[in-house]
Amino acid sequence: MSGDRRTQLESRIKDGSINEQSIWKYIREKNTADPAMLCRTALIDCTREYTYGQMFTEWEHYARAFSALGMTENNGSRVAIAGTISAEPLFAFYGLNMTGAEVSMFSYPDFLPGGMWKTMAAKEKITDLIISDIMLSPDTWPEIKGAADKLGLRNVILVHSKLGGPCCGPAELVYNEFNYHALKHLSDTVFMDDLIKRYVSEPISYGTGNPDHLAIITHTSGTTKGTRKPLPYSNRSVNTVATKFTGRYHSSYFGTEDIGQLRLTPSFDFSSFLCMCGLINADFSEGETIVLTFFGFLHPKFVRAVGYYGINVLFTSGFMIDSWMNRTDDDDIDFTSVRIFSCGGSYMPPDKVMKYTEYVRSHGYKGELLRGYGMSETGGAQLTAPPGCMDDILGYPVNSDDYRIQDSEDGLFYSPDEGVRTGVMYVASDSLCMNELDGEILFEFTVIDGRDFLCSNDLVRVNEDGSFSYAGRADRYFVNNDGVRFEAGPVETEMSRQPGISMCAIVPVLDKRIHDTVPVLYVTTDSGIDDQAETVRKALKKVFVDDGLISKSILPSQFVITDEIPCNSNGKIDIYRITRDRLNGEAYNIIAVHKGDAVTDISCELTEHTESIKAGTLPEGMGAGSALGIFELFNN
Repeated sequence: MSGDRRTQLESRIKDGSINEQSIWKYIREKNTADPAMLCRTALIDCTREYTYGQMFTEWEHYARAFSALGMTENNGSRVAIAGTISAEPLFAFYGLNMTGAEVSMFSYPDFLPGGMWKTMAAKEKITDLIISDIMLSPDTWPEIKGAADKLGLRNVILVHSKLGGPCCGPAELVYNEFNYHALKHLSDTVFMDDLIKRYVSEPISYGTGNPDHLAIITHTSGTTKGTRKPLPYSNRSVNTVATKFTGRYHSSYFGTEDIGQLRLTPSFDFSSFLCMCGLINADFSEGETIVLTFFGFLHPKFVRAVGYYGINVLFTSGFMIDSWMNRTDDDDIDFTSVRIFSCGGSYMPPDKVMKYTEYVRSHGYKGELLRGYGMSETGGAQLTAPPGCMDDILGYPVNSDDYRIQDSEDGLFYSPDEGVRTGVMYVASDSLCMNELDGEILFEFTVIDGRDFLCSNDLVRVNEDGSFSYAGRADRYFVNNDGVRFEAGPVETEMSRQPGISMCAIVPVLDKRIHDTVPVLYVTTDSGIDDQAETVRKALKKVFVDDGLISKSILPSQFVITDEIPCNSNGKIDIYRITRDRLNGEAYNIIAVHKGDAVTDISCELTEHTESIKAGTLPEGMGAGSALGIFELFNN
């Protein structure tokens, strides 16, 4: 890179002007200032590798086909991509960004039995669909095509990705190719590889490149009004995320050490903000290497890819590490190559941080576990805990000006610099997603000191050293017939800190005997505990009686000991599934023991009267008979 070109690029990054363009153009600008960058490896997809130069060429191939089909900004296109974690869906996204078409990233669970893709497509005004062929079969294709016709979709395009690498067995390879050819022989399927050959000479219809143009819609893992919550981002917002994270790993964790390109593998699918914007787009902008492993951590052999490909940066959640720890065949897990091991997504008490640290180190990791807190709506991590920190904190603010705390006592807003307090945390960012889509308000901003802030609904404590500690969810409450407000968040947080309690969740349950809603505490205890009920009873007594951490007026009516509490794909407790499904477990009535007016003890009694649920850790329908059911067939 010449001195002038380097200076120009650095200047554009510094003044933020580099963000004022389409996403694809931003990435290409940062990787073409020096011609040598084009020869660096951008993607490793199973057994295939693409340099940056080759990847940019693929983007153009896709953009030519999309231009020929009218999937462009000028045509008002909004395309849903439902892809596995492979190169082709990525090429499709950047090709569509070239033509200026808006893109909504759907997840493969959305297409499983009982999935919500049709509702999402209607609500988000999808015009076209691109879908990975392994998510379909000749038997399910007519249903997909019929629904697409009913929705008025202009194009339904199938993409085929080649399997391979350490995560796939011979039977999966055969299934993938057999399914591809079976679908291709149907008269009404259209495949992307055929379109690319047909339109190889088609001129590209470029989008305007307006930085405020809606570029991508990612989704949260939970549901809102029956579908997953959409998070719409402009070109500028996505580019700003990448610019904020420029060089963060190199400078923060490696200093001046020259370690070459970083290698990262997405754990989550492309519908996740963390995956698509925070990881893939940001690291493409830095010239790093992304390793794709098809279904990510949902594949039982995902972790094999870490050692096989020499992954040196790995983003995980406690939920993922728990699943690895429960494996009976973990001898093949090798974290020796990993230099940065980040574990976030939800609050983790110190004992879990210690447990996870010991586990990853037992498999070769030599560093400290990193923790961070962030909101997808605000464009990523805002709080970080120092490497190896075992304090019971979420982290320290990267920029205290981006935070306000609504004090629990007076309801006023304060900066974190204004002292110790407890309250609801509000977050601001220059990479906020849009808060409306097609005229529908998705969430409200709160204007504080002339700036838009987003309520996190997390109750936090600002400590003397400036760190934030987690105190529960502020929006997790319900009211019974007597008007008593039950705060679930603080109860879950304090109970999860008690010895022997692995995980817990409070849900409102309608008790038909009294025709009222009561709080029921679902609990999983640590393995090896003989008397689980006594462990829970002691924890309740400690929290509500001995230490008086929480008002006795919101003591749960019942607790249910269960083997597993459902989490969503980000590792957060899935309250929607807890209230929707049924769970097996022993139920105990919680009885406050009084001495006069004072509560002096907690007792419990086994009962047959409970509204319990049956939970799992994978989305509904993700079993036999679905695309992911092949894992059970081929990998046990």
